[in-house]
Amino acid sequence: MFKEITNKADRLFKDYPELNTGKRASISEYKILKWNTRRKIPKWFRQLMIDFPLTDLKIGIPFNYGWESLKNKKKSELPLLNTKFNSFEDIEFDATETFPGFELIKKGFICIAPDENSSGDGFYIKAKEKNPKVIYVYHDCGSNSKELIHNSQLIANTFTEFLDIIKPPEIIDDWMAKNNLTDSDL
Repeated sequence: MFKEITNKADRLFKDYPELNTGKRASISEYKILKWNTRRKIPKWFRQLMIDFPLTDLKIGIPFNYGWESLKNKKKSELPLLNTKFNSFEDIEFDATETFPGFELIKKGFICIAPDENSSGDGFYIKAKEKNPKVIYVYHDCGSNSKELIHNSQLIANTFTEFLDIIKPPEIIDDWMAKNNLTDSDL
């Protein structure tokens, strides 16, 4: 499975050379994490962060922003939510210091990318799965991990699919202009 994920990551950087804004993580950055956090980060994800410049990589993820007019659109028709991949340190901070991160880590979920426009929302994977789905968790849609996961939004059925849908960041106003939309259309 790791080979499939690395092939997709390699393809992502070939298709979008402008994504070379991140940096490769190091094993020393991983080793300074607290043991409780280190054991939650899957080996395949750790190796992916070391092999590819994912740390702080700025990306855009197709997202419907909860707008009714976008709810039934294909991923290719959606605007992008701009974010970045978390560093090892950011993963630990989310898992120990922020809600819902410290709640979700109890069920084995780690935040791979935050929603930089909100307080606590983010993109999560279940660490124990080999090619996990990627979900978006809203901080205000539950008070415990079960509710948060139940009320999450599916972004991709697998991590390889997630690598297929991410793109370089995009300004929402540019997307609206490209699609001949105004605020009242949404």
